[in-house]
Amino acid sequence: MDIEGLCRQHDHIAAIAAELMLLVEKADEPRPVAALRWGLTRTLLTHLAVEDRYLYPGMIAQGGTQGAVVASRFQTEMGDLAERFTAYMTEWKDERIARDWAGFCDATKLILGALSRRIAHENETLYPLARGMRLFAAATQERVAIRG
Repeated sequence: MDIEGLCRQHDHIAAIAAELMLLVEKADEPRPVAALRWGLTRTLLTHLAVEDRYLYPGMIAQGGTQGAVVASRFQTEMGDLAERFTAYMTEWKDERIARDWAGFCDATKLILGALSRRIAHENETLYPLARGMRLFAAATQERVAIRG
């Protein structure tokens, strides 16, 4: 995985989120959303794991650089969004969604809006700083060593 791979994951996350957003734009009658919600969760958790394992530590290890400062800030901010997303998934089980479709739609719009803003911010600020750094060299070497 490299920065371009993370960008592709952003595109995939955004596509799933857009599809889910279409379903919740009309709060008049419940629609099937479980597969999209869990697909979004799987993709997002995979993405966050790569960022947490390679991107943030790699950038922060660069010391007092602008990239290190920005990565540290982003890592803290992402923790807040990850907690909010986890709470959203926990609070909105299938039974509650069926009982309170309008509330679910409102909650979904809020979390997807926050996620969309985060992706845009990473694409515009964090990833340009990360490009050119050899942050993922260790990950590549690790995969090669495992395949041996």
